[in-house]
Amino acid sequence: MYKNWKILKSEYDENKVEYAAVAEWCNKNQQYTIVENGDYYEVQPIPEPTAEEKAIFVRSKRDYFLNEYVDKYAANPLRWADMSEQKRQDIAKYRHYLLNIPQSAGFPDIEIKTFEEWKNDGNSAE
Repeated sequence: MYKNWKILKSEYDENKVEYAAVAEWCNKNQQYTIVENGDYYEVQPIPEPTAEEKAIFVRSKRDYFLNEYVDKYAANPLRWADMSEQKRQDIAKYRHYLLNIPQSAGFPDIEIKTFEEWKNDGNSAE
């Protein structure tokens, strides 16, 4: 609908309502954005992330999972002691899985599994 939209910056004040509609469309669509380009604003496709940007995102997600599913247990002696040996083994194996993500085939174009997804794929000692 607005893929080829552009407006001169000097005309922005008289077209705020249209600009807002285009911005809303971009937000809903999530494939386009409004960019400043010299004397005007225009809609452009959001570029694909680079391999480096993907790697940063995947490592960030991996670090979140380490914190959420591993460190909050393994770094707390009381929680760790309250767990079964099997659960401790699962967490240790999941930690190993997470730490090896950057060396995985297909990195950074991979999906990281949550602890439950990883367990459900047959990785649990259960």
